[in-house]
Amino acid sequence: MPINDTDGFLNTDEFGLDCSVGDTDFVGVLDSPVEVIAGGVALSREYELIAETSKVSSVARGTTVTVNSEDYTCRENRAIDDGVFSVLLLSKD
Repeated sequence: MPINDTDGFLNTDEFGLDCSVGDTDFVGVLDSPVEVIAGGVALSREYELIAETSKVSSVARGTTVTVNSEDYTCRENRAIDDGVFSVLLLSKD
């Protein structure tokens, strides 16, 4: 079942963060899971930003994305499920 009220999900009173790309402002949800790599010898932190596709559809690899006043660089932009939301894979600058 698709989410019809994206504002309910992207709420800055809960866990949504103020984001921007160029002149476009939007709200996104940042996740930063840690993955164990190299046979348990090292840890790798990923940064994933979930946002409305309509706000981030033009974001391409190398684009600077500001999340909560911190700059990140987009590595990949992919639509999730029905395409209402996208996940941006980010690197911290």
